Amino acid sequence: MASTLGPSWRVRLMFAFGQIPEGVQSTSFGFFLLFFYNQVLGLSGAYASAAIVIAQVLDAVIDPVVGNWSDRTRSRWGRRHPFMYASAVPFGVCFFLLFAPPQGLDQTGLFLWLVAFATLTRATQSIYSIPHTAMTAELSMDYHERTLLSALRSLFGSIGTLMVFLIGLQLYFNPTELYPNGQLNPAAYPPFAATFAAVIVVGIWISAAGTHSHIPHLPQATTQGHRFSASAVLRETGQAFSLHSFRVLVMTAVLWGMTMGMVATLSIYLGTLYFQFSLQLIGLSFPASVVGGFVGAALATPLARWVPEKKTLYMAGLAWYAVWNTGPIILSLLGIAPEPGDIRLFYLVMTANAICSMGIGVLGVMLGSMIADITDEHQERHGSRNEGIYYAAAAFAAKAVGGFGIIISGLVVDLAGIQPNATTATIDPEALRTLALAMGPGVLAMTAITVWVASRYRLTQAEHQRIRDALELREPATRAVTG
Repeated sequence: MASTLGPSWRVRLMFAFGQIPEGVQSTSFGFFLLFFYNQVLGLSGAYASAAIVIAQVLDAVIDPVVGNWSDRTRSRWGRRHPFMYASAVPFGVCFFLLFAPPQGLDQTGLFLWLVAFATLTRATQSIYSIPHTAMTAELSMDYHERTLLSALRSLFGSIGTLMVFLIGLQLYFNPTELYPNGQLNPAAYPPFAATFAAVIVVGIWISAAGTHSHIPHLPQATTQGHRFSASAVLRETGQAFSLHSFRVLVMTAVLWGMTMGMVATLSIYLGTLYFQFSLQLIGLSFPASVVGGFVGAALATPLARWVPEKKTLYMAGLAWYAVWNTGPIILSLLGIAPEPGDIRLFYLVMTANAICSMGIGVLGVMLGSMIADITDEHQERHGSRNEGIYYAAAAFAAKAVGGFGIIISGLVVDLAGIQPNATTATIDPEALRTLALAMGPGVLAMTAITVWVASRYRLTQAEHQRIRDALELREPATRAVTG
């Protein structure tokens, strides 16, 4: 009888290491991309956000295809590893070209370049990330082990984020005489992108090679006799959405994606223009947030043993984030916080961001773990292991609809009248108020709705145990194995 203790620590860590490239990509997109094309290259906020969303929606269509394809792949390297190995170089190259457009492009040219390479970067990232993330559900069938695996992924994703801030902001975007705000220097972006393109490629290969020995112990394709096809993608995506708990998780992912898309995109505007922090101070603040997320992810596993229902921790993480994230903004709007530019305001914001990020760490872990549990519900109902399609379907919905957060960001920028190369001396105070209202009360309201939706989740620990017992009676071979 196979062990139910899960993979070895070496396999766990090598699997989690693969989250560094995704942390790099998501942070670079959220923090730099709109700012680069809008403020540095001069593409309008509406065009830039529309281009990013178009890329996101096109990529969303790719996710279920990759998920279904990897679910059905039969090779000597298993279902997931061929995709992981093959995606590394294309992912890195597309990421670099996205931040190194040819000089002299007009608005149309910039728009088309952004659409093309944002799409290609996201698509190649999906070819890696969907199979990689699906392994969360494959490495162990244990309820708490999956939370640990998801927590380790989040921890290493935080390392990728921290690398972007520490290396990116501190090494490549230093102020110069021509560009006192180093992030407005167009020459800084290609070397920044080249560095992290290399991190992406090497990170993927290390994770793939580090988990390669575990391939014989991973579930193999159970859809024998059924070739990959568009109809299979649609059918199995439909099966996924037929489960109530999965629909609830997808809706929360959509709402959360909208909120975080807006927060990530507008945070640089908020920090430099509304709070009037220098780029160097922002460079210190964001790593503090990453550390907060790291701590939250680390606490998720022990908290999950103390609070057995994953839904409860998921909702708590959302609420914790919303209150602490918006607190300094709301206090500032009420005239209670220190004045913009005051170092005391910086310490207040940095502390609140670090604390609120603990909530992000917890809820990110729980989301991955809850999807892994739902794949067992699918197996009980349909008799097959389709981890890829579940992680892909969740990503599809979040990307297809969550892009509205980026659209909202572009609209806030344009409607507020925030012009390219805006400074604290030139920007309209009313524009700053509009920005603060969106990032304070607006984010609080959007998160409250997300918490209410998450409360509808039904797959309890007791129900999951019933499902696992039923599956083990039906197929003892579905037990997890030791790596």
